[in-house]
Amino acid sequence: MDPVRHFDAQYAEQAVLDDGTQVTLRLLRPTDKALLLAGFAHLSARSRYRRFLAQKARLSDRELRYLTELDHEMHFALAALTVDAQGREAGVGIARFVRQPDRPEIAEPAVVVIDSMQGRGLGRLLCRRLAEAARERGVTSFRCEVLASNEPMRALIDQLSPHAHIEQNGGSATIEFTLTAPGPAAATTEPAAGSMVDYLLRLASRGAMVVLHR
Repeated sequence: MDPVRHFDAQYAEQAVLDDGTQVTLRLLRPTDKALLLAGFAHLSARSRYRRFLAQKARLSDRELRYLTELDHEMHFALAALTVDAQGREAGVGIARFVRQPDRPEIAEPAVVVIDSMQGRGLGRLLCRRLAEAARERGVTSFRCEVLASNEPMRALIDQLSPHAHIEQNGGSATIEFTLTAPGPAAATTEPAAGSMVDYLLRLASRGAMVVLHR
């Protein structure tokens, strides 16, 4: 019998962001290619670099297929949308994880929010839902690629060392932490999911290629 999933094809969630903006969350679909391209066009050069670790002017057809044609098991993605009065959708954020084929309990997360929607709490919301969907599928750890080429990032890595497994390679680092483990600065009364989100956001603020902004 297939496991019961909350984050399945029927999943749809209405949410209100910090500034009152209403968004809809649902699974990303193969038919969302135009939405994804439109959202990509609304990313600044800095945001694209943070997401792709390189300057990125466009998405190829192959990349577009990879990013939208998913099994939602090994490669999972949530879309955040706004809907206008005529019912037209606009993509404003995506959260995804890709599991390691040889160790499916470990996944690499990525969360992108278009520049005009940053600072409203959408990144935090997407992080929470991504962690919930990952745990639902048996993922126990997230593994993040981080740029460690500046002093604040190196200082943060030193601070996080007791709380995560860290591999440093020159100007970059890989940080692995469990989804149930609290972040280093989290209050003891805070739920584990919230702690993990704060952990991701702290990494992002110091150069992690995971979450762009809150």
